[in-house]
Amino acid sequence: MPRTAKTVLPAGLIVMVSCLAFGPSALPAPPAAPAEFEVATIKEVHPEGFGSFSTGMTFDPAMLRVKGLSLYEMFLTVYKVRPYQLTAPGWIQSARFDITAKIPKGHSQEEVLSVMLRTLLEKRFQMKTHRETRVLPAYALVLARGGLKIQPSTTWSGAGQAGSGHMEMFGDMSLVAASLSDKVDRPVVDQTGVKGTFNITLDFAPDEEHEAAGMPPLRTVLEEKLGLKLEPRRLPIEMLVIDHIERKPTEN
Repeated sequence: MPRTAKTVLPAGLIVMVSCLAFGPSALPAPPAAPAEFEVATIKEVHPEGFGSFSTGMTFDPAMLRVKGLSLYEMFLTVYKVRPYQLTAPGWIQSARFDITAKIPKGHSQEEVLSVMLRTLLEKRFQMKTHRETRVLPAYALVLARGGLKIQPSTTWSGAGQAGSGHMEMFGDMSLVAASLSDKVDRPVVDQTGVKGTFNITLDFAPDEEHEAAGMPPLRTVLEEKLGLKLEPRRLPIEMLVIDHIERKPTEN
């Protein structure tokens, strides 16, 4: 019986033939690069000698303009962290910058701020960051005795005002906890187990002087009006750590 000849292919050639057999679609697509500004300028400003000095951020479909904001303020926006979650050199709170950046067509405000501005800052200031979880003194937002005293809502009915002794918000309990973190001396973490969104308006004494004048403290208002309370605990908090950042940005 005649023998059948066998052809042995080198391993590298087998891989190449396999790729050709299945076609280019078998290869994983490279990850898409984050969207970036077409062109952007960053200039440090020194408001100390300017007298009155306005700051802020304006956005339109073609241009992002940042005026006199500190890196600290911008980091809270682009990384979506609260002040207690950010570990960084102290000078980022005092160094202020003007930024003008041209936006490519077809990008939302959310993408401009959370992706494009973040990418710009990371590149120009040569930033290196990482996230980690630390167990810190915090308050757990929990149900008070008697349970929740407010009902869920699907529509916002407030005016969106805020002040040292006034809070208005529409959102879930995690948003309530985040907003309370700005009013007390440590982070607040939602541990109520309550689902849904709520319209909440609170007026309370922002300090001891107002308490002495008869205004109720925040803890009293939380319990009597909302059926919530703050319990001191040590809780895991996610942190953003800036490992490296240059004091001056690279050239425009």
